[in-house]
Amino acid sequence: MSKSPFPEFEFKWPNFDQSFFERFTVPGIDTQALMESQRKNIEALVNANRKAAEGYANMMRRQGEILTETMQAIQDASADLMKANAGQDLPKKQAELVEKTIGRAFNHMRELAEMAVTANTDAFKIMRDRATESIEELKALTNNISTGKK
Repeated sequence: MSKSPFPEFEFKWPNFDQSFFERFTVPGIDTQALMESQRKNIEALVNANRKAAEGYANMMRRQGEILTETMQAIQDASADLMKANAGQDLPKKQAELVEKTIGRAFNHMRELAEMAVTANTDAFKIMRDRATESIEELKALTNNISTGKK
């Protein structure tokens, strides 16, 4: 077995606490404020993803309910058609069934689309609010730099 041409070493991530950034201070820049701003950005991203995931989980749950309702409707419709099969009621029953089925399908599609829009809107609102906050934080930082404050 040949030996690797690369020396073996153990990589350790640096500890990104305040003392780490104090070694790289830039006059006029508040590294603590920058770190706090980035922490808030990550937190907003996590919250937005959580909100979207909750919305899509609700949507998937509703899809399961719709499937159950549809299967029951198929059974009921089959029974109705079997009863009507003996007489001249069959074409009327078939037309009613098609009308009900299409109406129900459109209602379900609308409901699921609204659920998806709500999930995405809620997640987007979290990110939009954080972006607005972040811009204000950056403005404050640049004002401090231009006035010489930390």
